[in-house]
Order: sequence, then C-alpha cells, then structure tokens
Amino acid sequence: MGGRERGSTEALRWRAFGISKEGAAAGDYEDAFAVSGDAGAGVPFRAALADGATESVFARHWAQLLADGFASDGAAIFAEKRPAAQAAWADAVDDPSGALPWYTAAKVADGAFATLLGLSLRPGERAWQAASVGDGNLFHLREGALRRAWPRDDAEGDAFVLATDAAAAWLLRTGPAAALDWATHDAFSEAVRHARSEGLLENDDTTVAVVHIK
Repeated sequence: MGGRERGSTEALRWRAFGISKEGAAAGDYEDAFAVSGDAGAGVPFRAALADGATESVFARHWAQLLADGFASDGAAIFAEKRPAAQAAWADAVDDPSGALPWYTAAKVADGAFATLLGLSLRPGERAWQAASVGDGNLFHLREGALRRAWPRDDAEGDAFVLATDAAAAWLLRTGPAAALDWATHDAFSEAVRHARSEGLLENDDTTVAVVHIK
C-alpha cells in the first residue's frame, strides 16, 4: 500500500491492509488509502479508500489524490475541492517531452476514474458521517455484530470497516466482523489467499481499513 498502515489517537485506533490482484506486480495496485493528519480536539478523524479504475491511465495517482483530499477536506473533495485535485493530476501526468506512447497519451486526455469512500468520526460527540461515489462499502459493527446505521449514529465503542468493491462483496458473503481479527498484514494476506482459492473473493486489488472507537 505504501504510507502509514496503522495508527492511533487518544480516542481511536485504525489499521489498513491492501494487496494487488494475484499475478499483478505491486506497481499495478490501483487502490489508495488515507487518514487525516491533524485529528484532535474539535477536528474530525477522517479515513478514505479510493479504487482507481483499471480502464483509465494513472488511476492510482488519481485515487490517492481523492483519498488524500477526503482525509484533508472531507466531503468538499466531491465538489469545490475537486477541480484542484483534477489540476494536480493533470500536472503530474503532463508529458511535454512526448515520451508516452500515443495510446497512453490518448487515454490521458480522457482523464482518470476512481471510486471514493470516506468516513468522518467525532468520537467525543459519539457521531459519524460517511460519503461515497461508486461501489465501496462501509460496515458499522457493534460488539462484532453488523449494524445498518447510515449515515449518522451513536459511535461509542464501535468499529468501522471500509472496503473497496471486491473486498466488500467478499465481506458481505462471509461477514464483515472477520476483518476485526486481522491484527497483521500477514493475517490479511492469508485470508485473501484463502478466499481467492475458494472462489469467495474476486481477483482484484483488495483494500480494507478498520477503525475502532476506544
């Protein structure tokens, strides 16, 4: 995944796992994850997952810009902050030397695409909000049991599982509480390997984040 994969604040702890599709190089991983860096008194904790679309180019970079944007600015990334993110993506993939193959350059003109799922938590106020575009899923669990509270509810002592599309479909089939038991990336990787071998998980980039309210 790159970047931070676990952390904690006074009020919560979180961990994130990601693995590329089987047979793909690590550089082909197109999901992204981000958390807010300045959560504190009066400031919400934010976590976001984005899933770059394989059919577009430089989708991983666009996914990371979206995830970082939600972590920094919340739902504003869906509206007023989006043009700045689009401009940053265009600057990053600009090819004035003409080194890109023509077919890649043509796709750059079409832009990149990604889904985005974001969670904002204010543990002190015992409330949460979420926003998404695309097929990512948020699971809200209490004492290991799935709750279907969206988008606001009492959050004290709860856990939240954010998952990109393939992971979400898998967890819906098998129960999202399983994610609470993945203490290490190795445990996550083994669960993914087993699920793929059993036909329970589509062979796609698979990313899951777990946030616990202390």
